[in-house]
Amino acid sequence: MDRALEFYRGLLAMDVIFDQTMGGEPFDHALGGTGGNQGRVVGGLVGGVVLELLSLGIESRPPRRSIVGNQNISLSVTDLDDTYRRVEAAGYRPDQEPFEIAGVRMFFVKDPDGTAVEFIEFPGAARTSEELHRGPAR
Repeated sequence: MDRALEFYRGLLAMDVIFDQTMGGEPFDHALGGTGGNQGRVVGGLVGGVVLELLSLGIESRPPRRSIVGNQNISLSVTDLDDTYRRVEAAGYRPDQEPFEIAGVRMFFVKDPDGTAVEFIEFPGAARTSEELHRGPAR
């Protein structure tokens, strides 16, 4: 959890909303596991979206279902090249240099647990995929 918080708070400026230890039957139910799970859950804002980080204790039993449903997190930036330099300066190694697909520039970096974080720069005034394809919100 400490490595994850260093990444999300340091590099992505996550504003921590809560940091709590969890355990007991409701926690087991949420994980789809059997009794005895304990963990730490930290939630915070990154770019207007709440992310929750979960760390299971060593005594926890593996959940019956995957609790990882995310393939990557995508964050829109206005200057991809500057973001790339800042990621490298913070000591993280991007998966590749910025590249372009259909006018959209991007690169990926892994968080300490291997989750891909995509930094993406849209052309023109667009800041989201929806704005790129449908135009600005009205």
